[in-house]
Amino acid sequence: MKPVAFVIPWFGENLKGGAEQLAWQVSNRLAKRGHAVEVLTTCCASFLDDWSTNHLSAGKEQVGELLVRRFKVDKRNGELFNHANSHGLAVPVENLQAGSNPFTFGTGDLFVAENINSSALERYLKRNQKKYHAFVFLPYLYGVILNGLPLVAEKSWLQPCLHDEVYAYLPDVEKIMRQCCGILYNSLGEARLAHNLFGPGILRKGEVVGVGVESFDLTHIALPTRVAGLDLDRGKYVLCLGRRDKTKNTAMLVAAYQQFRNSHPKTSLKLIIAGPGEEQFGVSAQGVHDLGLVSEPDKEALLSGCRALFQPSRNESYSRVIMEAWFYNRPVAAHGACLATAMAVEAAGGGWLAESRKEWSRLFHQLEQLDEGQLQEFGKKGREYARQYAEWDAVIDRYESVLELHSTVPDKHDAMPRRALQTIHQLTPGFAYGDAISNQAIIIRELLRKKGYQSEIFTEHLDPLMVHEASLFKDGKGIKGDAGLMYHHSIGSGLTDFVINHPGPKSLIYHNVTPPDLVRDLEPELAKILEQGLSDLKLLAPHFPVSAGDSRFNSRDLEKHAFVNPAVLPICVAPEKWNIQADPNMMARLQDGKDNILFVGRLVANKCQHDLIEAFSAYRSMYGNCRLILVGGFIEEESYYQSLMELVRSHGLEGDVLFAGKVPDSTLHACYRCAHLFWSMSVHEGFGVPLIESMWFDIPVFAYKSSAVPETLGEGGLLFTDKQDFKQLAIAARFLIHDSDLRNTIIAGQQSRRKVFLPEAIEPSLDTLLRGMNG
Repeated sequence: MKPVAFVIPWFGENLKGGAEQLAWQVSNRLAKRGHAVEVLTTCCASFLDDWSTNHLSAGKEQVGELLVRRFKVDKRNGELFNHANSHGLAVPVENLQAGSNPFTFGTGDLFVAENINSSALERYLKRNQKKYHAFVFLPYLYGVILNGLPLVAEKSWLQPCLHDEVYAYLPDVEKIMRQCCGILYNSLGEARLAHNLFGPGILRKGEVVGVGVESFDLTHIALPTRVAGLDLDRGKYVLCLGRRDKTKNTAMLVAAYQQFRNSHPKTSLKLIIAGPGEEQFGVSAQGVHDLGLVSEPDKEALLSGCRALFQPSRNESYSRVIMEAWFYNRPVAAHGACLATAMAVEAAGGGWLAESRKEWSRLFHQLEQLDEGQLQEFGKKGREYARQYAEWDAVIDRYESVLELHSTVPDKHDAMPRRALQTIHQLTPGFAYGDAISNQAIIIRELLRKKGYQSEIFTEHLDPLMVHEASLFKDGKGIKGDAGLMYHHSIGSGLTDFVINHPGPKSLIYHNVTPPDLVRDLEPELAKILEQGLSDLKLLAPHFPVSAGDSRFNSRDLEKHAFVNPAVLPICVAPEKWNIQADPNMMARLQDGKDNILFVGRLVANKCQHDLIEAFSAYRSMYGNCRLILVGGFIEEESYYQSLMELVRSHGLEGDVLFAGKVPDSTLHACYRCAHLFWSMSVHEGFGVPLIESMWFDIPVFAYKSSAVPETLGEGGLLFTDKQDFKQLAIAARFLIHDSDLRNTIIAGQQSRRKVFLPEAIEPSLDTLLRGMNG
């Protein structure tokens, strides 16, 4: 048995909130399948209660097959909470920016501190976390969740029920999204919203489980023909069903209907509104019937007889009523700016999208022109989609799988095979924060340890920021003669003699040596070190029967230097690196409406930042309102940097080119998050890690076709061959940034390509290398 606890702020008999209903449905259905399920909640019965009053008794009770544990709520200052809440709600939706806290002047801390909280529940989590296999926290914006989840983060799954609203921009919400071990999404659109708000670091720990609704067989149901005193004229009304408030856009839909009716006064099409809420309609609006809260049979009757369901809300993580309409084979219209509903309608082909009042008004007219057969076609497509994401059996199957609730028996084939080698260390010329080769060495070390090897990293030059990850190489100390050794080669170093003479099994991983002629004029000292790196390859080849390049391009380079049958071991580029907060100051600076064009790479002649500045100058002169962000280390005294600065001054670009320098990951994260295009003019890349990193951020890649770049991009990105026609390049860049169809096509290819560089994708190549070392 693997006990699971659902943690929710309130859990009462009325189940008035969507999260309450979801927690009840899922926990109850899991319990009926024989799983040990508990609900941990407060003594509040509903989100409508006073959050500082214990309406129910603390303790535990059996509710059907569920054990419910209730904990007293803390005293709170409702006035302070209302002040903080009002402050956040006053921020216009268009002013909300990812990574920027809209709760200024300490109101965010007040919002969390004076929210619904329970110290008793928190103490229980601390003391009893070992009793549970997993905790599911939902929804995202309450104190019980924000303060409780971090206490059991390693076992916690967050089911945020995320909306694009001011609360989603709280730093405390980002914190729990990053801390939890997994995220359960109700819809594909909710997952997309989370990616937009928090970046790719959370991408791979999220799963779309869906939300179930009952599917209906109308042949055995006698539905009412009259609801709340209104005769239902089948197929003659549009239905808007659900809670109504300002965020749900019901008033906008009524105004759109009135606009439609004014343009088509002879229409017989009505608008029926049903659901709870303070907003009232229909008294002065001709053709509008406001039925208020209706019973479940009445709701089913309304759904089955409507011409279509209109869901104008732009603030949903999931829409149960859309799925219900589809189960009745009725088409649906959703708000195009609500990712959760818009993506479902688009993916299903089960209806239409609209945003402005004018678009909704036109949709009423369009709907009236369609016959029942055409409406049924939309509805049937929606029904197929609903069967996939909204049938309870399939939904609960996904919960069981994601939470790993079924006991597994270890496969005898999973045991570690017997082998001669027990230890494999890695050796690199340098080991630095943010360096691609250093990151690759860390990933390989973790894979080796997972396979049962003892493994450490040694380096000739160690960045002080990385002393916890590697050790300085000191004449081979710590590396025994019978240990396996992986040597990362990319430049001339003092390690060559040691690795040649090491008697144990070894392999060489080649990350390319930049041709010295590309940098000789501006960096002669660097050219000398590169020449040594190339000369060392000839010395190393006879002593490394096992070798690999991190690209086919680099493996061919090894072949030219007499290495025999070199393999390919791609650099691993996984999004988990970015499960960190982006620099909020840089996020705010770069979200100012300008087109942000990004390149990441050390300022060096072969990266051709000079060509990029020339092309950017053409882009600015043609389109304006843009910025070029150059991330990468430089030394101000170096001639190449000075030449770039002079180029910027000569074109009058001083305020539009940002030399960010070598930055911490939080700043680089912000640069990627805010970039609209990654543009590379580089003439020499042995691999090109930033190309793949950009793919994880869904930034279109625009790159010069050279060296390993085409191989790295594969089917992703857009390549060009003429790098001197700056005007045409600027035009193409503009299309990549602003043409949504082209942009989406490029990003779709990149989303497929980036998977090739995940740890599990490169592991078979590493295994091939290890078999060679094990003889």
